[in-house]
Amino acid sequence: MRYPRLRYHNKRGWLGASDALLMCFYMPHPNERIAPAIIRAVELFRERIRPYRLAWNNTGDGQAEPLDDASWERTRKKTLEAGPDRSGTLMLEGKGGVDDLHVDYRGLSSVPLPWPERKDDVCVLYLRLPTEYLEEWGPKHVRVLALELAAELPFSSGYVDFVLCSSRADSVEALKLIRPRYQGVHLASSGATMNVNTWVEGIHWMNFLGQPVLGKLGGMSGLRERLTLPGFSLQEMSGDRVLITLGERPEVGDMEVGQTLPLHRALARLLEPYLYQRKSMFGRPLPEELLRWDRRFLD
Repeated sequence: MRYPRLRYHNKRGWLGASDALLMCFYMPHPNERIAPAIIRAVELFRERIRPYRLAWNNTGDGQAEPLDDASWERTRKKTLEAGPDRSGTLMLEGKGGVDDLHVDYRGLSSVPLPWPERKDDVCVLYLRLPTEYLEEWGPKHVRVLALELAAELPFSSGYVDFVLCSSRADSVEALKLIRPRYQGVHLASSGATMNVNTWVEGIHWMNFLGQPVLGKLGGMSGLRERLTLPGFSLQEMSGDRVLITLGERPEVGDMEVGQTLPLHRALARLLEPYLYQRKSMFGRPLPEELLRWDRRFLD
């Protein structure tokens, strides 16, 4: 299947938004506890995506260096050895740009943050691949990769989907690329979003659910009773977790050919009390267009 090429260039001519394949996992645990799992997942990701290759290591303060064995070992050690009062982070890139490979891990220290606006922050592992990866290798390969990564991570939620990645500044303009035609396309950020807490960030092709949401839904048995439409796939995972897959591949929900996405709508109704809502930054109101798009399967 070929996916639409979605590109938005801002007034400066820079690429502010692009289609992509995105994998995100949210973990309400401090970096000190989960750093080994993060490193295993990133190393697995680098190995499995070959011949695609991450080429740059962002070492902080806007500085980047070629990603070789020595560079990775320094970053690996820094993440693993971050103390309880330090947050572990890492950022790896392909050639750079919102349309290319990108690994963004944001960790939390064990010491609670003193700012009320950061109370919902959790650790996040954000893994972005170009759309070509999905088209070349196919959804079965992507599903296997996602399950391998998820098995390493103590997630409370996570997802895999074909998305439109956009910088925050360009999100309203980028939304015009998919609204109203492609209702299945999630408008994602260009990097990790931390303030998700244990909510579920949207409805997707692959939906990973852990605690506490899975327990509130009655576990696997509760899901089986309520997700009865043909096309839902439920897979139990270790650690009281589950994967809900909607169909065989990511669907863009092309309204011009009558794709109404009944599975997305049914899951949205079930998860509505637990869905993440975008947060304003620095007291700025959120554009109404973004809020309406997030509720497109419910309204």
